[in-house]
Amino acid sequence: MEEIKGKIHSIETFGTVDGPGIRFVIFMQGCCLKCKYCHNRDTWDTHSGISMTTHELLDSINKCKNYIKFSNGGITVTGGEPLLQVDFLINLFEELKKLEYHTAIDTSRNV
Repeated sequence: MEEIKGKIHSIETFGTVDGPGIRFVIFMQGCCLKCKYCHNRDTWDTHSGISMTTHELLDSINKCKNYIKFSNGGITVTGGEPLLQVDFLINLFEELKKLEYHTAIDTSRNV
């Protein structure tokens, strides 16, 4: 079975404003809203981004595990609009929960 891939715009390994503690922040690529005061306009294009599997992301996250856990931090997924890639997010969050990471999604969707 082929692994689900997500389109990633960029990664911040030492985020301090996107949730409690030190955060590994994943900026997903793609958003259709085009909000007037968007901070991340470069994430809007749904056709660009780096294609990554869950396990590729987990490898990067686990390299930062010590300071994430020590600070009671976790993983935040933002964008763009992360819920445009919901199948990938479900897969990623299931794996993150197995590893006992705190997780957060920054979305504009009313869920």
